[in-house]
Amino acid sequence: MLFLGHVASATVVARWADEKADLRWVIFFSLLADLVDKPIGLVIFRETINNGRVYFHSLLVNLILTGILFLARKPLVYALALWIHQLGDLMWTRPWVALWPLTGSFGYRDLPLNEWAWSAFGPYNVTTEVVGIAVLVILVARHRLQERPRLRAWLRSGMLQWSKE
Repeated sequence: MLFLGHVASATVVARWADEKADLRWVIFFSLLADLVDKPIGLVIFRETINNGRVYFHSLLVNLILTGILFLARKPLVYALALWIHQLGDLMWTRPWVALWPLTGSFGYRDLPLNEWAWSAFGPYNVTTEVVGIAVLVILVARHRLQERPRLRAWLRSGMLQWSKE
């Protein structure tokens, strides 16, 4: 799943689980694994790993982050956003990453252009992104975030204001 699918999934679940959750943090935690792992795996360790799903896509790191959020008494909906990312990326299909460090190294991933294109634009990713766009469009329309004052209010508070109309 790509970015919009993660954001939309986490946002919908957060609104259902905790209406008072700061959606800015939900979005941040739903993208955290990619924000950390893509630069590490694809840029810093390009010659040895060349994979955008490494440390923060593992169960161990997500359990540690969940524990930190719990100990910091943060809403568990933020941890839920972390786990939605793992579900969206189908991490159970990549046990060498999900079970790291028990599995050793991540291994080098040589991904030719045609395989990368299929990975990025395959039916699963396209479907989740289209659904993600639809959900975000509905949220924007329903909460009138296209209006600057409402968008600014959301950016300041992280809370969606319900439209009176």
